[in-house]
Amino acid sequence: MRRNMTLSVVLVLMTFTEGITAIHHVTCPAEPIQAREDDNVTLQCRLVPPVDLRRYILDFTRADLQYKVVHTYQDGRDLSYPQMDQYRNRTTLIHEDLIQGTMTLKIYSVQMSDSGRYECYVPDLTAYCTLCLTVVRKDQDNRTNTTTIEPEKPGKCL
Repeated sequence: MRRNMTLSVVLVLMTFTEGITAIHHVTCPAEPIQAREDDNVTLQCRLVPPVDLRRYILDFTRADLQYKVVHTYQDGRDLSYPQMDQYRNRTTLIHEDLIQGTMTLKIYSVQMSDSGRYECYVPDLTAYCTLCLTVVRKDQDNRTNTTTIEPEKPGKCL
């Protein structure tokens, strides 16, 4: 009888532990985020239910570029070594927002090559979402021109 009870408790604990990671998910804006070339843009994802994310690993990657790293946060600090060169010194993660379960990444002076699908990922919670950034070109008169883009290519939103 005692062996059956121990086995039952172990199974319940295993189920409960798996359920902890499964209850979180990340939400992203459904609509593409638009920015003009050379502007600053904010990408924001929220963990639901909110959890203080300061002790977690957080990754922003380019989903359309084989998940190359845009920004990584680990052990309470930003890491620069896995970051793609094109984003170096152009991103800031707002650490104050992490307390409320919000990942806010600022990208400065966006370029046409920044257009594409970005993934916010919390590996320990297996929680992620994908958002889309579309950068539009400015002409010499500082007017915005929208460029038609072929689907299924890097840097494009599907």
